[in-house]
Amino acid sequence: MLKVFLLVSIILVQSFFSKIAGQVNSDLYKSMKHFEIASIDATNEDYSDLQFLKETLKDKKIVLLGEQSHGEGATFAAKVRLVKFLHQELGFDIISFESGLYDNYKTFQLVHDFNVKDSPLKESIYRIWSETKEFEPLLQYIHRKSKSSSPLIVSGFDSQDDQIFKKEYLADLLETLNGKIVLNEKEYTLLQEVIEAGPEFIVDNEEDSIQFFSVCSRIKSNLEKVIAEKGNDHSKILLQTLEGWLAMLKWQIDVMHDVEVAVQNPRDLQMAKNLEFLSRLYPDKKIIGWGASYHFANKIELFENTSLTRSYVKKLDSLQKSSEPTNLDHELGGAIPMGKILKDTFGKSLYSFAFTSYEGEFGMLGFTTTSLSDICPPEESLEYNLVQRGSKISFTDFSLIDKKEFFYISALGNVPIYAPWADIFDGLLFIRFSTQPRLVGEVVNGNRDAEIKSTAVVPIKNSKSYVKKVVDQENQVGISYANIYILNTSRGVATNFDGDFTFQYSKARGDDKVIISAIGYHSDTITYKDFLLKKNFELKPSVTQLDELTIRSKPLKAKDIVKLAEKRIKDNYYQGKNEQEFFYRIKQYKEDSVIFNEEAAVSVYNQIGYQSSNNATKHLKGNILQYRNTTQNAENKNLWQGVGSLWLVYTHDLILDKDNVLHRSTYYELELQGITTFENKKVYNIRFICNRPGAYTTGFGYPSPKSAKGNIYIDVETYAVLKFEILIDRKPFKNKRQPHMVLEAYGHHIVQTYKQFEGKYFLNYAKQSYYSRWTNTKKNITTQHIEERELLSTQINVNPTQVPTLSLMSIKSKTPKEDVAFWQTHNLKIEDNIVETYKKFNINKD
Repeated sequence: MLKVFLLVSIILVQSFFSKIAGQVNSDLYKSMKHFEIASIDATNEDYSDLQFLKETLKDKKIVLLGEQSHGEGATFAAKVRLVKFLHQELGFDIISFESGLYDNYKTFQLVHDFNVKDSPLKESIYRIWSETKEFEPLLQYIHRKSKSSSPLIVSGFDSQDDQIFKKEYLADLLETLNGKIVLNEKEYTLLQEVIEAGPEFIVDNEEDSIQFFSVCSRIKSNLEKVIAEKGNDHSKILLQTLEGWLAMLKWQIDVMHDVEVAVQNPRDLQMAKNLEFLSRLYPDKKIIGWGASYHFANKIELFENTSLTRSYVKKLDSLQKSSEPTNLDHELGGAIPMGKILKDTFGKSLYSFAFTSYEGEFGMLGFTTTSLSDICPPEESLEYNLVQRGSKISFTDFSLIDKKEFFYISALGNVPIYAPWADIFDGLLFIRFSTQPRLVGEVVNGNRDAEIKSTAVVPIKNSKSYVKKVVDQENQVGISYANIYILNTSRGVATNFDGDFTFQYSKARGDDKVIISAIGYHSDTITYKDFLLKKNFELKPSVTQLDELTIRSKPLKAKDIVKLAEKRIKDNYYQGKNEQEFFYRIKQYKEDSVIFNEEAAVSVYNQIGYQSSNNATKHLKGNILQYRNTTQNAENKNLWQGVGSLWLVYTHDLILDKDNVLHRSTYYELELQGITTFENKKVYNIRFICNRPGAYTTGFGYPSPKSAKGNIYIDVETYAVLKFEILIDRKPFKNKRQPHMVLEAYGHHIVQTYKQFEGKYFLNYAKQSYYSRWTNTKKNITTQHIEERELLSTQINVNPTQVPTLSLMSIKSKTPKEDVAFWQTHNLKIEDNIVETYKKFNINKD
């Protein structure tokens, strides 16, 4: 009875104080000055509803526009309208994004020469903004104003190394130094390695680390001399970029060495320094900052993690299916956001905006939405008070209230937090209805397959009774990844690991020739009529030759062969625009059970052909022609999961990407195993082992792989790569935030084959298998997972007439409804036996 009495007493006391707090907050909210805003429509340039800001922002040099998360479409739209207003009516000349300093500097110089559709800014401003429909009016505005007498200058304040930095910075740097520093081959290579792949090669190599930072110190000293002599903006940008990049590298090295770092403090410090630098570079200009509200917060350490906040965090964890509970004290403990640093520097000349909403949904571009209905701001919050007042869009100026007053708003992560918000932000823009950002061109609640075409094929049933097989003539074992195609067409398929396949083509004539081929075997040719009647196809193994060919009377070594293969890429692989149709499947297993499966017929448009770069997907666009999810998982809603992950296949393409044995052969031990055959051609079989596995050499970075080994098959006459296979074993990994979750073993198996069409080679088949074994040390549970991505070419068009509008990373934004008849008739690759896949990773699942 006593326990019950005490419990009831506690509840009554809590209720009493809650009512008092609610009354105090209500009185506080009534004392606040609110300004109603008519619209967040970025195209609305009637700014009569924003005139009050002229007084609020008078004498401000820097205005920071935050966002409660990176998934706030309504907030993006409101910010675009504010940017245009600040530029047109308050004389703010610069917008600086939470994106790369160097990248945005470089792309803004090119704005004049491009239209909005192909804006270079889409490469430098993070795609979470630049590819959204809400952001598009700002891009249009920037391009339009770039040709006027009052351009809106684009810059960035982040120091994360992005694609343009990786591609252009080193050459730009050396050109600017103009001979003031001479790098030997070792120094140049070291810089190139770290620029492209981060500090993985120097983190545990003391000699290389000392040499790297010594070279950077020399470069910095010489840049300072150039600035002293010339003092131009370009050299100053290069120096600030160098300092920021080095700061980020040191942070990454600390993380690799398990040094405790609060939140993102090193990054925030450098971002603050970059914005301070921009204010010095452009002393007579006013700057708009665009980024996350967290980064723009001032005294975030003053918040109180109340029971109400904790209950909301728990709800959000549940909604977003977080694997571990979020601890706000840990997440924000010791945090020093850039906003605090900037406030100390600029004082009252800086004004920061926070944003919040009451209902609707949010979610970063490409990811599942989260509804605000379950985490709607509570009655104690300012948002609730504004809704009760009938506000739809309004602004509250915190600079007019006592900085010691605590109250609830959901300005950080859409979670109500109790804090003295007037000491954290200067003002709050409230938008009652939140929306998730939309991709440019995305159709909402309409026919999403308006530009989807269908591929007509002869009716065939993809069932076991129609499965054919390619086997070794001598031992009758299935031949993995053999090619089956109709001569003089691009139509074909590949076998699975066991040699199984299905294939028909509606336009084929009975006397058309079907070629069945595989590396290491003599090809077979059969008429299409006979092919339809036959179920098993035997290929005769070719004898591997160990003799060496000679060039200029000298033995041809494996490294020479690979170098020639790289050199002749433009001769062997199609260099013009082209379009390929593929069958694409992504399948996930937990142990032996399928937990996820998506399949699609996709069209991939390559604007420049097979040209190698450090950004393999930059010139690729695509469409999903047909689509199905056979496991009906919620994950299929995410833009970059399931078939939306197609771009990941291309990031490891041997020809298009540079981080592999073909382009980094000096980092590999290469051995010529012999000469075999493929389609009556002689083919080199070269075995390779990576001597220094990492992101720079294999495409897979921190934690660096333990090993990377495989085979590459190269045509003796043309030096075209016909097949590539690699097995990558990764180092164990422990998540610092979840130390009880240990990734004990994981790795990747990649297979790629290429086929010839009209005298040039194209990607024929690609398979990526990702294996992982997780152990939960708290629960003493171990689980094994396999994820497989398979891409099979079904048609090639070298004269495409239509260009898809979607980037390869965005193709899942337009998915047609499943057409059952299509999947009953379409050519596809038969899936592999999961037991054999586990064996590839030396895991016995029998």
